[in-house]
Amino acid sequence: MSRIQQIEQHIRTVIENFQHPHLKLAHDFKHVDRVRRWALLIAHKERFSDLEVLEATALLHDIGLAYVEHRRDHARVGAERATQFLTEHRLFANSDITMIAEAIRWHSSLSGGGVLGILLRDADMPDLFGAIGIMCAWMSKYALPEYDPVDIKSETWRMSSADFTSRFEDGMGIGSYIVDQINFQIRCFDNLHTVTAKRIAEPLVAFMENYLIQLESEIITDNEA
Repeated sequence: MSRIQQIEQHIRTVIENFQHPHLKLAHDFKHVDRVRRWALLIAHKERFSDLEVLEATALLHDIGLAYVEHRRDHARVGAERATQFLTEHRLFANSDITMIAEAIRWHSSLSGGGVLGILLRDADMPDLFGAIGIMCAWMSKYALPEYDPVDIKSETWRMSSADFTSRFEDGMGIGSYIVDQINFQIRCFDNLHTVTAKRIAEPLVAFMENYLIQLESEIITDNEA
């Protein structure tokens, strides 16, 4: 069994045994596999050669979710768990393990983790966009109302990433509706680094914007009928 196969087998087992199953929402193995495939595609286009290290990083990037109560802790814990697993099974050199762990540690941040961290973040974000992004928004915010009948696309429609940052700093959060989550995910486009990831995401973001425009149109038409 190759080392990538060993990692995949391990992460499949870990995902099936999350301590808090709600953290698996939109973060099951299907998500991990999509991130792995995006990572390899982006790496190929961006001429990053250490594909096995990148693939291992992508497979392990959310391992921390199995061991935490709050999502905010998963990157730090994930780096520790990835280091432990890779070291115990002697799957990579210590220098590679350190690089993998740092990329995982910083993958939920806007910077850090070196080139591997940039590639991981750009591979993780396509799940925020397009039809998959809309599906994940509804899954992750299922407890929220869909929209405000008075302002269907919401006040967060076409806000900048800086606007969302200000909301977070003011304690306002993303918003009170599922459409706010979709608007936030759209603006995550601004945090992509590589040319390849931006090219991938552009039509997916346009799809999401058109979805909200269509949603508003259907609701208004229904109200006027």
